[in-house]
Amino acid sequence: MNHSRLLLGLRWLWLAAALLAWIPAFAEPVGNLYEAEAPVLGQRADARAVGLRDAFAKVLVKVSGDRGLLNQPDLGRLLNKASGFVQQYRYKSLESPPADAAQATADRLLWVRFDKRAVNRLLRESGVPVWGETRPSILVWLGVEEGTRRGLASPEHERRLRHRLNRVADTRGLPFMWPLMDIEDRNAIRVSDLWGGFEENIRKASDRYLPDVILVGRMTRRGAGSWRGEWLLYLPDKVNRWQTLADTKTALASEGLNQAADALALRFAPQQVSLGVTDLRIRVHGLSQLADYVLVKDYLRSLAIIEQLDLLSASPEKVSFMARVHGGREALERGIQLGAVLEPVAAHEYVVADETGPPEPLVGESLDYRLR
Repeated sequence: MNHSRLLLGLRWLWLAAALLAWIPAFAEPVGNLYEAEAPVLGQRADARAVGLRDAFAKVLVKVSGDRGLLNQPDLGRLLNKASGFVQQYRYKSLESPPADAAQATADRLLWVRFDKRAVNRLLRESGVPVWGETRPSILVWLGVEEGTRRGLASPEHERRLRHRLNRVADTRGLPFMWPLMDIEDRNAIRVSDLWGGFEENIRKASDRYLPDVILVGRMTRRGAGSWRGEWLLYLPDKVNRWQTLADTKTALASEGLNQAADALALRFAPQQVSLGVTDLRIRVHGLSQLADYVLVKDYLRSLAIIEQLDLLSASPEKVSFMARVHGGREALERGIQLGAVLEPVAAHEYVVADETGPPEPLVGESLDYRLR
């Protein structure tokens, strides 16, 4: 082996070590999935126990993405374990009355943070999906029709509506965005685009916000105490449609966003828990510098669906990992689709001559990607 080949080999050995050891900060879209607040009366142990159960129920919904979880008959068994998962708690002042009339006597909030790994393990052992912290950002356009007038809802003028939807997004663990409704937005989109479902115009007007998905709501007042909503959820490769009814505009918008969260959880959370854990090889091509390798490694480690990630090999322009995955290949593909980091490629698109890199172990299924 000549001197240059030796240096190149040493370079990739150093790179492999760096990939395993260097863990920089990686931005996580949703950082409060394992925290929740619950109204309580006083600081007695019995009141705190009730508050812990309420907060734990909220966390289970956020982490699983399944608000129907609260209706399952064995939920009580999970909630009874709440105290064993607490990492930290504290009391906060109650700035406004609780939304739940049944808790109107509360005089403070109990803030609780639960143990992430323990909660994930509990849900998986119970057959419940775990939706990770990397979640689709959602941009919401709302059109309002009252009588003969139609308009676009503005977050500046619809403060009550904005507050309610922000609460829903926080409760469901969704990265949520309002359009600014500035001159640029008003020049880019018209209320007729929403009512006509003109997908190209809607997607183009949304590009400045770089959302993963777009929710369009057409809200129509039918009379006193009656609203109808028609909803379009623009996913990367399809459009979901549904309708809702409610007594008020805010309730209608809340249910629309909740149903959007339901649809996103069904698509991106690993629903096939019964498949157990699968070993899959992930190969990423087209890397040119150490920062690329670190970005890929930390992005994959941020996916809750991946239980364990091991480096198989590193060579010029390609790195291979072995991933232990919950929910199977399709669930992993949907999870990787988020984050705008990787895009799938056919393996034959890249032929990399690498005589100096370590031999790659023979394994089963492989997924091939490249940096976007």
